Amino acid sequence: MRKMFSLCALVLPIAFAGQAIAGANTAQLNCSGNHAGHVISLVGDMPASIVEVNLQLSYRGQTIVLASPEARTSERTDFRRGIFKLEAALSASNKLQLQAKPKGIKHKGSMGAGKLHASFGAILKEAPEPFTAALKGAELRCTYIYEI
Repeated sequence: MRKMFSLCALVLPIAFAGQAIAGANTAQLNCSGNHAGHVISLVGDMPASIVEVNLQLSYRGQTIVLASPEARTSERTDFRRGIFKLEAALSASNKLQLQAKPKGIKHKGSMGAGKLHASFGAILKEAPEPFTAALKGAELRCTYIYEI
C-alpha cells in the first residue's frame, strides 16, 4: 500500500492535478531514476507564466506533494546555456532542489516559439522530509516538455 504524506497541507485535490491555470502555458517535468535499489520519480506541472508548481516526489512507496502556494518555488531555465534549476522550499531547511548536469542537456525548439522538448540528467541537491537523508545526491533522468 502506498503511503501519502502531506507537508503543510500541500496536497491539492486530485481534480486539480495536471490542470494548468487559465491563460498559463504549462511545462511538464518527468524525472525518474534508481537509488539504493528503489525507484525515484519526480513528476508534475510547472506553469510557465507564473512561478507555481504541482510536483510529486515518490520513493520507496511514499509520495509527497509539493505545490504552490505553500511551497515557495523558483525555476531557472536556459537550455541553450545548459541551465535548469528548480527549487521548491517549504522552509529554509526543508526543500527540494533539482539541478541539471549542464553538459547533458539536449533540447529542440524554444519557449519563444511555443514548443520546447528537453531531456537531461539531473541531481537532487536537496530533498524534502522524509527523503532528505536518503535522496540527497540522487541522479535522475528528466524530460521537460513545453507547448502552447
